[in-house]
Order: sequence, then C-alpha cells, then structure tokens
Amino acid sequence: MKRLASFPGMAPAVGPFSQAVVAGGFVFTTGQIPLISGTDDRPADFAGSVRQVLSNLETVLHGAGSSLAHVVNITTYLSGPDQFEEYDSIFAEVFGAAQLPARTSVCVGIWDFTFEIQCIAVLRDEVGA
Repeated sequence: MKRLASFPGMAPAVGPFSQAVVAGGFVFTTGQIPLISGTDDRPADFAGSVRQVLSNLETVLHGAGSSLAHVVNITTYLSGPDQFEEYDSIFAEVFGAAQLPARTSVCVGIWDFTFEIQCIAVLRDEVGA
C-alpha cells in the first residue's frame, strides 16, 4: 500500500489525510475540491469549479499511476440540485460515452465549497495502458 499526501502544483491538503491511497491495484482518491493552487484560489463560477475539480482529480490520478480513463467509480457531492444539469454536461464532455464510470451524485452542504468529487480508479499497469 502507498499513501500519497500531496502533488506538485496543487493546493496543500487542508487536513490530516492522503490525497490518494494506492492499494490492491486501485487508486482511492480523497474528495477533490475546486482549489487551484492555494486555499483562497478557486474559480468564480460553478462550471469553472467542476472543471477545476476534474483537473485536480486528473493530477492526483496521474501522480498515483492512473488516469481519468481508468476511473471505475465516482462519488459526487453537489451543494444543490440546480447544479446537476451543468455538472452532468461537463462530466459527459470529459468522460465521453465510451468511458463512463459508475457514479453516485448527492446534494449536501460542503463547508464553503459548491462541489467535490472522490473516485476509485484502476492502476494503468493493471490494465496494460
């Protein structure tokens, strides 16, 4: 098992946790929030937040030996049901019809963030890509 606490170019973790844990051929990510490089550096709009979270997720997965193409499960936390349509559109654009992972989306209060994603992905070496 390997625990990865931080990744170059990303905002530091805001608590005592690993950004990702690699175990059993999988990468388990912590919930990614829309921070760009610091704790007060985030996109102004919801679409930008979604894209930033997916970019952060991609950075973590790449650093852990995987990629968005290897995601098998995503849990999404939205702060309101009115965000779902815009999120769904960007999600479909990023993942495409051929690479859709299993997904759960819920609406919850998330501190002062509007959006968070955590995922499970297969390691690239496990699928030969």
